Amino acid sequence: MKQLHKSNWVLTALIGGVVVLTLVGVGLLGAYVYLSRQPARPVTWTNPLSAVRPQAVAADLAVLTLAGEGDDRVIRAALDAGETETAYAVLAASILLPDSLRSGHWLLLADRYQKTEPERAVLAVQAALDIAALSPALGDMARAEISLQAAPRFAALQQLPAARLTLAQAESIARYSPFLLPAQRRSLLERVEATYRAVGDHALADAVRRDLDVASAGPGIALEPPQILLPSLRGTIVLPPSMVSAIAGRQQAAAQVAARWLSSNPSGRKALAEALGQALLAEDAARAEFYHSANELSANDRLALLHDQIAWLNIKYRVATKGYGVDPVAAWTVEAEALRQELANAYTDLINGYGQQLDSLAPADATQARVELLRQGLLATRLGLFPDSAAEQALSAQLADASRELWTRQGSIGLVNSLQEVEGRRIYLLAGADARHAPAR
Repeated sequence: MKQLHKSNWVLTALIGGVVVLTLVGVGLLGAYVYLSRQPARPVTWTNPLSAVRPQAVAADLAVLTLAGEGDDRVIRAALDAGETETAYAVLAASILLPDSLRSGHWLLLADRYQKTEPERAVLAVQAALDIAALSPALGDMARAEISLQAAPRFAALQQLPAARLTLAQAESIARYSPFLLPAQRRSLLERVEATYRAVGDHALADAVRRDLDVASAGPGIALEPPQILLPSLRGTIVLPPSMVSAIAGRQQAAAQVAARWLSSNPSGRKALAEALGQALLAEDAARAEFYHSANELSANDRLALLHDQIAWLNIKYRVATKGYGVDPVAAWTVEAEALRQELANAYTDLINGYGQQLDSLAPADATQARVELLRQGLLATRLGLFPDSAAEQALSAQLADASRELWTRQGSIGLVNSLQEVEGRRIYLLAGADARHAPAR
C-alpha cells in the first residue's frame, strides 16, 4: 500500500453496536412537509471535532472520561442532564466508541439540534453517514439502517440532494450486499420506497416498486461476512507498574473534579484543576519513559504501542484545546499546534505500520485488509480524529482503487466505495459497481 507522508495522513476509530429507533426517523418525515417549503441554505462541511465549543462544556461531566468512565455512559449522562454540548464534545473526541454506538449518538444529537441549530444538525447527520459508508466494522444491515435513519433527517433539514444520495446508498446495499437474506432485502427496499415517497421523489419510489421482486430475490442463505483482519496484525504491550500507578492517579484526580466541581467556589475549582494537571503531567512523564524504552518491539507489538500513544495524544490534544471544559495544563494549551502535529505523525506511523504488515497476509486477505485500513483512515479524517484534513484526498483515491480491486476479487459482487460532490460538499457512499444503480441519482 502506498505510504502516506507525515504531513498527509491519518487513522482510526474502532468498533461496535447501536442504531437509533426506526420510528424516530420516520417521524422526522412529517417535518419535511413543512420545511421543504422554506428556502434551503447551503451548508459548508466541517469535521465534527473542529466544531467543539469548549466554553459550553460542563467540566464535571466531561472529565468523567479521564476518571475511567466509558464514553458511551458519559454521553448518555450528558444528554440526560440536558448538556448537549458536553455530549457533543465527548462524542466528537472519542476514539474508542464502537462505530454503531457512535453513529446512533450522532443521529440523536442531530435531533437535539434540528430546531435550534440546523447547520449543526446537518453536521451530525453527515458524521453518521460517513460512519455508515466508511466504518470497516459495521455489517451491511447496520449500514443500510443508518442510511435510512439519516435520509429523513437530511430531508427535514432541507438537504434534499444529500437525502436522495443517502437513500440511494440504502438501496444499493439492499440490492448488492451478498450478506443479506431476501426478506431483509425486501424490507429495506420497501422502506427506501416509502421514504422516497415521503420526500416527494415519486418517480424514484415507483422505480424501486417496479423492480422490487427481482431486486429482493436471491438465495435463502446469506454469505457470512468476513472477519475484520486488522486486529489480527496488532500485537500487545504490557504497561509498567509506574505507568499503571500514574493512570490511577489521574483517574482519581479527575474523579475529584467530577464530584466536587459544582459545589466548589472559584478558588476550590482552581485547586481541583491544578491537582488534575499535576496528575496529567505525572502520567505524561511515565508514558514518555515507557515509550522511549520500547524501541525494540516487534512490528506487531509496535502497532499496539502506537495505538496507546495515539489514545494518550488524543487526551493531551483535547486538554490543550479545552475540550474537557477546564484548563488543567496551561503548557499544553500553548503547545496545542505542536500536539496536533505530533498526533498527526503518530497516526501516519500507525497507518504506514499496518500497511507494511499487509505483506504478511495472503493476497486475498491483504486486499480486504487494505480496504479496512483505508476506510478507517478516511473515516478518521472525516471525523477530525486525525487532525490533518490534507490526508483525505490521498486516502479517498486509494480507497476507490482498493475497494474496486476487492470487488473484482470477490467475483464482481458486493459494494464499492464512491465519492459524490453535492453543493460543494464531498459525500462518501457505498454503491453497487453497476452504474445503473450507483448513488449518482
